[in-house]
Amino acid sequence: MSFLIGAGLFIVLAVLYTRARKQQLLHQERMAALEKGVAVPAPEPEQPFTARVYLLRGLIWSFCGTAIVVCLLGLAAARHRPQSAYDMAFEAKRLSDTAGISREEAQRIVEKDAASQVNGMPASVALLGLIPLSIGLAYLVFYYTGESRKPAGGEGGRDGERA
Repeated sequence: MSFLIGAGLFIVLAVLYTRARKQQLLHQERMAALEKGVAVPAPEPEQPFTARVYLLRGLIWSFCGTAIVVCLLGLAAARHRPQSAYDMAFEAKRLSDTAGISREEAQRIVEKDAASQVNGMPASVALLGLIPLSIGLAYLVFYYTGESRKPAGGEGGRDGERA
């Protein structure tokens, strides 16, 4: 788990470093142009998002959320194993010796505890995957209902018929 946190932190720091380095190089370029008396290059205009960006984001978030749900459900299912008979007998013997009760009574207590005990991760943890899944679905809803997909002038073209 700490490896994943370290890898995520490394990725974030790498992105921040490259962004800062790009800004630093842009600043140096402008300062060099000012020193030489050359016209300062105009900043690159940021391009607006197209509708396909929202489709891509929606698909990425949706598939990541679905993968998280499936992965966590798989982990929860794999971790639920019943307690072995040997472990239950050992626990009953230990309980009988320490509590001073009969072996039959200790066995009933151990069986009752084993029936109500949850070993491993609960399946409800998989609900965390619904967060990115719902973000992805919101992007997809925005993509399919957005104004950028509707034809200009209200004419019923191919895209107008599908919507």
